[in-house]
Amino acid sequence: MNHHKKIKALLAVLIVLIICASGVGYALIGTYSGLKENPMSAFVSAGPDEAAPEEGVALAGDTPAETIQIDGKTYQKNANTISILMLGVDWDGTEVKDATGARTDMLMLCTLDVQNNQITFTSIPRDTRTKVHYADKKTGKIEDETCITKINHAYVLAGGNDTAKHGADNSMLAVKDLIECGGQLDIPVDYYVSIDLEHLSDLAAALGGVEVTLDQDYPDIGSKGETINLEGNDVRLYLQNRKQMDDGEMDRQRHEQDFMMALAKKIKNMGAVQAATKLFPQLANNVIQTNLNLDQIVAMAGVLDKIGSIDEIKMDTFEERDDSWQKFPDPIVSTPPKLDYFVMDEDELLGKMLDLYYIAQ
Repeated sequence: MNHHKKIKALLAVLIVLIICASGVGYALIGTYSGLKENPMSAFVSAGPDEAAPEEGVALAGDTPAETIQIDGKTYQKNANTISILMLGVDWDGTEVKDATGARTDMLMLCTLDVQNNQITFTSIPRDTRTKVHYADKKTGKIEDETCITKINHAYVLAGGNDTAKHGADNSMLAVKDLIECGGQLDIPVDYYVSIDLEHLSDLAAALGGVEVTLDQDYPDIGSKGETINLEGNDVRLYLQNRKQMDDGEMDRQRHEQDFMMALAKKIKNMGAVQAATKLFPQLANNVIQTNLNLDQIVAMAGVLDKIGSIDEIKMDTFEERDDSWQKFPDPIVSTPPKLDYFVMDEDELLGKMLDLYYIAQ
């Protein structure tokens, strides 16, 4: 299965887990029906004396949609798009696991076009070189001062997964600064969902384990070609081992995707209702964090339902060029003296964001 299909499965798992974590059930069928017809209403609130807009009508009030000029062309902002940042939280390998050791090893920008019923996922390399805000070490309050570093440093600088601090907010701000292309665009990034990759072993246990086929010999787990049922400590070994893998970090990321595929398959085979019953106790333990409210989650599921097929979800990545990876000193990490960065192609980034959030006139 190719990389894009694996990421689609990850999307399916995330949405199922979000819904399960929020306790969405039959009591919300009426709410779901209403939000399915007009999902934008969950994200932009009408005033007390205003009627909810009809399906497909943007909640833009009387203000005309923003227009911009780039390279002699006019673009109008698509008022029907919502940005949700998906974060996969991993750990730095230290024995003591605390908020400061959390890293966003996965960053995906989910763009919902609720008028055209389209969902696009854009993967952002965790090593992307960009502007990141510093934060107060005690409170996690985001400061005005910035530095140029890896985008996944934003999360830990503002407190990591400590819900009393602002790790996710700083990640959203870093992504917003990146995709606005030096202030040329206006793209709010106000919502996030984070999943704690470390606790996936708990989810696997609740489901009776998940099956994966090993793509290489795996110390303490099995041999290449074996299909095994991952449970308990084997899940951690499978997800975190990179030093003994053929391609190091790249293999570890592929194994995360394979595991999420297997988890998606198990949830599908079990059925959403039974899976929700089994997963809910685990999900209540900060496996998933989000600032989406219940209506917004249900609306998101409604957009997915309208798409009809997971295969219709658009997936996008940034091209890896010969000069994509470059070494620079890092203001956050002093050892080694230089780190490998992914340097984004500015024209490619601008083109992708215009396609997602603007309409050419």
